[in-house]
Amino acid sequence: MNGRKQMPYDEFLEWVLYDPQIGYYQNSRCRVGKFKHNDFYTSSNLGGVWGSLIVEACTNLLGENDPGLFTFVEIGAEPGSSTLDGIENPFEQVRVIRLGDTFNIPKRAIIYSNELLDAQPFKRFRYHQEADDWLEIFVALKGDEFKEIDLERKGPLPFPPPHYPTEGYLIDWPCGSLSMMQKILYPPSWKGVFLTFDYGLDLNILMQDRPDGTARGYYRQKMNSKLLDHPGEQDLTCHLCWDILEHCLKENGFNPAIRMSQESFLLKYSTSSIQRIFRESEGPMDANMLALRELIHPAHLGHGLQGLASTRF
Repeated sequence: MNGRKQMPYDEFLEWVLYDPQIGYYQNSRCRVGKFKHNDFYTSSNLGGVWGSLIVEACTNLLGENDPGLFTFVEIGAEPGSSTLDGIENPFEQVRVIRLGDTFNIPKRAIIYSNELLDAQPFKRFRYHQEADDWLEIFVALKGDEFKEIDLERKGPLPFPPPHYPTEGYLIDWPCGSLSMMQKILYPPSWKGVFLTFDYGLDLNILMQDRPDGTARGYYRQKMNSKLLDHPGEQDLTCHLCWDILEHCLKENGFNPAIRMSQESFLLKYSTSSIQRIFRESEGPMDANMLALRELIHPAHLGHGLQGLASTRF
């Protein structure tokens, strides 16, 4: 706490997620997978199938540009792995930027990430009807436990508030995702493709239809709303606001963004790879078919995750 009585939520998250000593993303434990000791799993866990789909999608997004002139850059891969490990690809080079690495983006690049942006710190705000105002939620240490406290904001709201908020309406504002986007998109000298897959919502849904906020903790394959429990030992995320990310792309000289469910995105941009998996399948229990089903079926990862892509040439 550095002598303070409380700290803003985004600072608390920066500490419990990224601090070199206790940060969740700094420890060596295997976080991602389907075993009980893992906290969650995602598309990149499905190995070669996912990598092949991504290669085709990126090649199609390049249009008439020669993929051999572009470097594939994955940001935020788990330690010891990357999406294109062992995957044949047409790109000039493949690079991985992990936590703590210097951002060094080539002049021609395909920038790819999977659930990177929703892993960034966020702020929390709650509406108080009596004060007719939005208070910022801070984290305070009470005895040996962390507690939330609502305090007066020091600045303007970073979002356009709902017109008729209800008492206690909670907004988890993904400020860290915007900071990360700006870091990725700068400098404007690099040209190519931006592609990310993540969980997010439109601004009007965040403002009108999510009164309990969207922040959640993930601990041992279970989702929870106890964000202050197990500091440094559980994943903490909140939904992105697609509107501000699409605006960020536009402001940085990118073409109008493409956004759709992961299922729809892969069916549109990775068609040949999907057809090949069907052709080579040895039946419904074929490993590649099972992986594909998890990636595109609405009941699995296909619907909740969305793809956001844009180009700048």
